[in-house]
Amino acid sequence: MDLGEAQEQQGNQQVFQQYRDAEISSPQPGSSDAASWEEVIERPGPETLIARPRGPRQTIRSSLSAPIPPPGMLANSKGSASQRCVAYCTAEQFDWDGLLKVLQKSMVPSIYFSEVIHVNLQESKEASEGDVFFFKDGSLVFWAIPYDQATKILDLIEPYQIGAYHREDILDCYSEVIDFTYGKQAGLLPSGELILSVGQNNWAKAQILEKIAFSHGLQRSVKVSVIERISEDLIKSLKHIPDILMEKRALKLDKTAVMKIMGQLLSLRGLINLHLPLSETPEAYWEEPWLEDLYSKISRELDLTGRIRTLNRKLDYAHQVVEVLRTELSERHSTRLEKIIIFLISIEVAFEMFHFFA
Repeated sequence: MDLGEAQEQQGNQQVFQQYRDAEISSPQPGSSDAASWEEVIERPGPETLIARPRGPRQTIRSSLSAPIPPPGMLANSKGSASQRCVAYCTAEQFDWDGLLKVLQKSMVPSIYFSEVIHVNLQESKEASEGDVFFFKDGSLVFWAIPYDQATKILDLIEPYQIGAYHREDILDCYSEVIDFTYGKQAGLLPSGELILSVGQNNWAKAQILEKIAFSHGLQRSVKVSVIERISEDLIKSLKHIPDILMEKRALKLDKTAVMKIMGQLLSLRGLINLHLPLSETPEAYWEEPWLEDLYSKISRELDLTGRIRTLNRKLDYAHQVVEVLRTELSERHSTRLEKIIIFLISIEVAFEMFHFFA
């Protein structure tokens, strides 16, 4: 480690210690100070699509089958202090009003940008705090939440999931894990570790917004993971079609089955490009360039644009296969009609010949 890296690491550790000392006096979500801040930030703007260069895709996955490490300090490979952030996609969407009501019974939820519910949790007797962010599309992101508390929250929100996924799939496939630490300026380290800012003016309030921006990227990543899994299953079901066509064997698919597959393809394309425009920057960041920058950084780190492009290419292939099936069924139907017409004409000719020679 050279002198510059050592000085930077020492500076981050000092800032992190300042954060730990000042955290107890930071405003709580239910305080008047926090409420006024929410009023300021809740201003939506038009959607925008900004092309950004991409970074390498991280293949980090989580599983609650092994307990999430406690939210205290975790020593990473470089010896710096870090904590853990875990994102899950639990359902197609949440019953938003019902979810908000159940959270209000035991917690103090705050709504940001009309589409994110934030809950701050007390994790231990030392007043160390963690955060949970809920998104309308059925995703949630835990920041420094221990295993037992995360499990309780997943159980609590289960009745308010619409189109819920299996718990095993949620934990093993529809999840994303990333470590985070604290520094003078929010961003990402070359290792992929997130940095939350401390020590600046209103840093406790700004830190919530930084977590929301990073959470938005993680939320979209786990949603893409769901669509990737569904797409893989769909393409796998069509894998045998080219072999059957090459061997000139009869296809055992009827029109109803082909139309069902076509509907699934259109539904997936709609989720990616229309209903959940996963490749677009959230409209809430249109008037918040610094949050948009953080969202863009986490999106590049998770390679969202590349994964969505790959998804669309796979769906293009599946669409071509289905078009071949549809054409084959159409030709088969036309051939059947032609045979029926020939048969009817033959009967008519037979009757005419019978009357002629009778």
